[in-house]
Amino acid sequence: MMRTVVLLFMLASTSMATADDTLRLYIGTGGDAIYASDFDVETGTLSPPEEMAESKRPGFIWVTPENDSLYSVSEVRQGKTSSDASIVSWAVDESTGKLTIRSVQGAQGDGPCFVTVNRDRAFAAIANYGSGSVTVYPVARDGSVGPASGYVQHVGSSVIPERQSEPHAHSIRFDPSGKRLAAADLGTDKVYLYDLASDGSIAPSEPAAIQLDPGAGPRHLVFSPDAHFVLVLGELSGTITSYRYAPPTIDKVDVLSTMADGTADDANRGSAEILFHPNGKFVYASNRGPNEIAGFSYDANTGKLKRMFGVSSGGDHPRNFRFSPDGRFLLVANQTSNNIVVFAVDLATGNLKPTGEVLSVDKPMCLKFWTPADSATQPGGD
Repeated sequence: MMRTVVLLFMLASTSMATADDTLRLYIGTGGDAIYASDFDVETGTLSPPEEMAESKRPGFIWVTPENDSLYSVSEVRQGKTSSDASIVSWAVDESTGKLTIRSVQGAQGDGPCFVTVNRDRAFAAIANYGSGSVTVYPVARDGSVGPASGYVQHVGSSVIPERQSEPHAHSIRFDPSGKRLAAADLGTDKVYLYDLASDGSIAPSEPAAIQLDPGAGPRHLVFSPDAHFVLVLGELSGTITSYRYAPPTIDKVDVLSTMADGTADDANRGSAEILFHPNGKFVYASNRGPNEIAGFSYDANTGKLKRMFGVSSGGDHPRNFRFSPDGRFLLVANQTSNNIVVFAVDLATGNLKPTGEVLSVDKPMCLKFWTPADSATQPGGD
């Protein structure tokens, strides 16, 4: 009874719970639509998905309930016109969840795959995987996105010709200060750092980049809840590299494999997403090679991790995943098996157990709850 009362109080305090204690889950996809489902915070069940808007390959999304907005990229690739690759701002109907276009701006690059909005909702940023570039945009008070205010084209390559013959910006995040952007580039084995000016322009920070081990293929990164560390997930190497983060000083702490002991050197890793659990004690990563979610213990004093387990994702190609705000459930988007699988989280041990809840969705790639915790960048969040 006490747990139920506490949970209901948490939801009421965010003003996001409905009368039947559900949260709206938005689903970005590799298809032609953005979907939503109602998630029951008590039972961990999901309602059938409903199309909220048509869109061209809205593979990554971001939500800011504070201004009733959702942002998506159109992750179209080579051969398309520049207007096809874009960032889209959507007005959200709070009662129905339906989306209406507010603005569309060109990506200034090819294959945009990540979008984020800073804490005060003044700027949005995207990473263009195909062209290896990053773009920043001003965000108006109504949530609409203006023409690009900042742009950088990455240059270089690294040691795996099949994947690293040219730059491939795979994610971009505002750091905890809100004054700096960190962009992970798979093709160059670097995380580029940029200072953000008040007019939305960007320039190399100090240092200008974090150099990862050759062949790491950095994809996503996450800042620790206390903002003292940054963890960088290598898609190609299947590693997590941790750094003590105090710019201009950024010191490497450790490199840990996300894979099980004994994994063959030539095995496909395909590491995709990395997140802290809401309690800050555990870190999780998705590995698309073995189709698993790996769990790690986290030492907040040293920034070091230790792999605890790997569990089947319940499908093929686990890309993005999402914790419920109270941390009791983990939802995994399996892109090629077209399903979202729900796991119960043991809050004491971090262990995951499938609940049996599986939602069929076409090519799910990104999950976001319609809550303030999923909006502006939070240390430890996504």
